[in-house]
Amino acid sequence: MNLTNVSTTAIAVATYIVIGGFFAQSGVILNAAAADFRAPVPETATLFSYLVGGSLVGLIACLFIFNVFSIRQALFGAYLTLFVGVALLAVTRALPMGALAVGLCGFGAGVGLSTGAVIIAKTFVGRPRVLGFLSTDCAFSLAGYVFPPFAANAIARGWPWQSGYIAVACVAALLLVGAAFVRFPVTGRTAMPQKRSMPQTTTARSRSVIALFALGLGLYLCGQGAFLIWAPNDLEATFVLPAQKAAGIIGTFWGPSVFGLITTALLVTRVPARRVLVGAAGITVGTLVAATTAHDAHTFFTATLVFGFTSTCLFKLMISIGTDQVAGASPQLVTLLILSSTVGSTLAPAISAPIVGIYGAHAGVVMALVCYAGTLAAVVAGIIVERGGRSAAALFPIATEGA
Repeated sequence: MNLTNVSTTAIAVATYIVIGGFFAQSGVILNAAAADFRAPVPETATLFSYLVGGSLVGLIACLFIFNVFSIRQALFGAYLTLFVGVALLAVTRALPMGALAVGLCGFGAGVGLSTGAVIIAKTFVGRPRVLGFLSTDCAFSLAGYVFPPFAANAIARGWPWQSGYIAVACVAALLLVGAAFVRFPVTGRTAMPQKRSMPQTTTARSRSVIALFALGLGLYLCGQGAFLIWAPNDLEATFVLPAQKAAGIIGTFWGPSVFGLITTALLVTRVPARRVLVGAAGITVGTLVAATTAHDAHTFFTATLVFGFTSTCLFKLMISIGTDQVAGASPQLVTLLILSSTVGSTLAPAISAPIVGIYGAHAGVVMALVCYAGTLAAVVAGIIVERGGRSAAALFPIATEGA
């Protein structure tokens, strides 16, 4: 890897620290924000819907942004919008203006997220691309470890609750300083396709594979969202655990995720990524079967620990293999795949809430199992289609594959 690739990869990884920093703080700053806005906590919680909504709008905008602007221009525009949002949030005491400010933060972070993924896709091919995408997920998880404690300590010291957001904006500012001196891959109409053995235009087969992986990504985050929303309630209702102990299931899921990503990064240097993806998806479904049929809380927690370890790598493995279907990995393709997963995450509470209302909290965990089983089915179908319909050879090819 040359110096240019190292510097562009560092920028791409940092974009995930930025968006992870914003999303990870929500539960920590909620009460302090409610006090600052003099609003009820449930009403203030709607702020974070604007954060998700802003990022979703940013991702949709990226379907068109890279046709007009370069990667550097997209980054600067995104984070200048983000800075405006953070500045507005620091001075306003009106909840509607706070919602606008948080939405601007989400929009800037969402465009930055897509830009980081485009950088990885345009810089690398095959296994290096898989490793690059996995490193961005590690960065997202790292942000989840760093910024919530920082925000909590800042609030405990009497600092404004916006301090955590300001800290993330400082990371974005440092990113822009680095971006000013980095040579990024070319996007838009002037981009030259990479030299590869794959056709330069999409075929019916490649479009089918992309559609299946997009479906798998949507189901993946829908299932993850359903599990994280309802698993604590399920533990309280099924095993009569105290609320605080039941909430520990969230940490049990996220705790091993970084180690799972690192393990996957090491594994794909030796094992084809498609085999890793199918294996991880299969084990994930198995752990959710164990969780949904658990007869005691200990089994549920143990299954969740393995679930967190094996499942978080699925996201970037699917994006990496999905973008591998077209030479050059256009920014629109990268954004489309990320957008598919974001739609799944957005739909998770809307779909799971009425189901849980009828059948109870355990139905939310069962829904997660169904979604991950759908992800496994979509992945297997996608690889079979990619390999031309030869089911056995599709999953376990004799020749060593490049990704």
